Amino acid sequence: MPPRFDRVAVIGVGLIGGSLALAGRAAGVFGRVVGAGRTLATLEEAVRRRVVDSYTVDPRGAVANADLVVLSVPVRAMAPVVAQCRDALRPGTIVTDVGSVKRYVLDAVEPLLPGGVSFVGAHPIAGTEASGVAAATADLFRGRRCVITPGPRSDAEAVSQVRALWETVGMKVVEMNPDQHDSALAWVSHLPHVLAFAASRAVDRHFPQAAGLAGPSFRSLTRVAASSAETWVDIFVANRAQIARAVDRFLTTVEELRHAICAATPEELRAWLEGSREAHQRQLRASREDK
Repeated sequence: MPPRFDRVAVIGVGLIGGSLALAGRAAGVFGRVVGAGRTLATLEEAVRRRVVDSYTVDPRGAVANADLVVLSVPVRAMAPVVAQCRDALRPGTIVTDVGSVKRYVLDAVEPLLPGGVSFVGAHPIAGTEASGVAAATADLFRGRRCVITPGPRSDAEAVSQVRALWETVGMKVVEMNPDQHDSALAWVSHLPHVLAFAASRAVDRHFPQAAGLAGPSFRSLTRVAASSAETWVDIFVANRAQIARAVDRFLTTVEELRHAICAATPEELRAWLEGSREAHQRQLRASREDK
């Protein structure tokens, strides 16, 4: 049965927070939605676009009497926001988040919450390189996956309601340990952003005139380099150990390919590339089967 949250506070009304507000309202599971943030122009736009019903720059006012609080700010800003508004949270309120790093958020946020308030971490694996409330859409989550990462103090009913919320807006929900999540996402989300940022910087630094000849392959590789720097600073810092491990192992593989390009026979190089094509096909099948 879909949950019902009569009053929802969305802290950070950008692409993900705004899209969840739209999707929850469209699905009939959100009643009144209050947005909170730092920028009045963004909050006013959210009201104009009917993403939220009202707004405030004071998180305490937003969470007062809320059934659900959604933290949709950069991951390192979540604990300061909770510390600011914790005294306004009432028993029975569920606090969740949409961050791309789970261990850091769980360890930072859960100890701050008063008794009777349950935190259930969540990561909707959806989005685009665009950011801001203008990019929010009610169907952003449809057909995608969401990972929930309950903590040791998560109430079973709260976990059930957060799971049902993401399922209601069209996502397939899986439950994972926060460390397992962070290890996996370091490879399939954070590493691709590392590569996009690095490739854009490398071309600009070493051969900027080549940019005029860039085709679809370069644009595909670097698409997410347009992502918010503020968001990705926090992700990189909050998951730095797992990302560094993934980058180190990736560079070993790049060096292996470099050696094959420079020293292998054409047949050996072809075999290496065919192995990569087969791995790509397995990864595509796995992602489709998961949906």
